[in-house]
Amino acid sequence: MKNNQKGQSTIEFIFSFIFAVSLILLVFTTSMNYTSGYVTHYATYMASRVYLTQDSNQTAWGPGSRTQAFAEAENTFKDFKLEVFGINAVFGINHNDELNLDAGKYLMVGTYATFTRKMDVIGRVTGQTELELISESFLGREPTRGVCASRVCKAISGEDICTNSMDITLYDDGC
Repeated sequence: MKNNQKGQSTIEFIFSFIFAVSLILLVFTTSMNYTSGYVTHYATYMASRVYLTQDSNQTAWGPGSRTQAFAEAENTFKDFKLEVFGINAVFGINHNDELNLDAGKYLMVGTYATFTRKMDVIGRVTGQTELELISESFLGREPTRGVCASRVCKAISGEDICTNSMDITLYDDGC
């Protein structure tokens, strides 16, 4: 058996190189997952803003105003074209049908998106494990101007609908 050290540095270099490249790919994949999450969250947030402030001027806070708001929010979410980044998100809206919401339920009204991302690029470290990620934006839905006007009218006159014969100036204080 020969007792020399020729080729030892090559073997050490190969092992170190494999470890370094694996570490770089792990950091790269993690940063891409974070970036995908931030982009999706921004799209969800903007769609939530559209949903929560969409006004149909209806006097009833019912499904009609929500349908138009949902369509506008979905269009806003789709405008971000997340497919370009490899994100196939499923968009949804969390709403409550009750008119008299308590604070806990009211604050959970908004939009959400779910999507999956691979945990690593190569699939050798964690297998084919996929992360299921959820982006939520629950800010509480604003009442429509019609609902706000009827609330102000009821507070001032005791009637649900204000008429021109009443000597009332509606002041919107944010309802």
